[in-house]
Amino acid sequence: MGAEIALLWDRDTPYEQYLREHGFRYKLVQPQLLAAPFFSWRAFRLMIVPAGFGNSYFSGMLAVLRANRATITSFVRAGGTLLVSGALAHSNAYDWLPLQLGYVRKDIQATIERKKEDMAAQLVEQAVCFCDGYLGTLDDDWDVVLTVTADLDVRPVLVVVRYGAGKIIVSSIHEYPSERFLRSCLSAGAGEG
Repeated sequence: MGAEIALLWDRDTPYEQYLREHGFRYKLVQPQLLAAPFFSWRAFRLMIVPAGFGNSYFSGMLAVLRANRATITSFVRAGGTLLVSGALAHSNAYDWLPLQLGYVRKDIQATIERKKEDMAAQLVEQAVCFCDGYLGTLDDDWDVVLTVTADLDVRPVLVVVRYGAGKIIVSSIHEYPSERFLRSCLSAGAGEG
């Protein structure tokens, strides 16, 4: 069987070991593969963009994501699930997504609060998490699923939107996604993951 998870990154990453240790079939999709005319997303159910994608110290992925915006959007529209982590960068690092989403970089250790029932809330299993920032300037279509209290305000740290037949999940929670969450994404019907 082929890979079901596309891990978008420009070099080897510890994320690969995490996926391997939990028995997931994945493919590291590097920039040169993204641009290849023969490359197809059809085999994948879940696309993951790890934390740090917007910070040139960690990765050169932001330019690649911007250049491949239409392809990524088509993947979601056709029923795929896109999981995007914290950018660790400036507020416009999410401008390659089809809907507006801002980001504020700030280290936060806080208790996670659930605001809406959604499978995406399974992303983390512990009550207190480290977040690399929070999400803001959201289009109305985004649903706020998880929040933290920071600077005396409630801040979104996990948002979800159904887009076409698929789903986009954006999280500034700086933890690997739980095994339960990943299995749920892979077993869900189109757009349910």
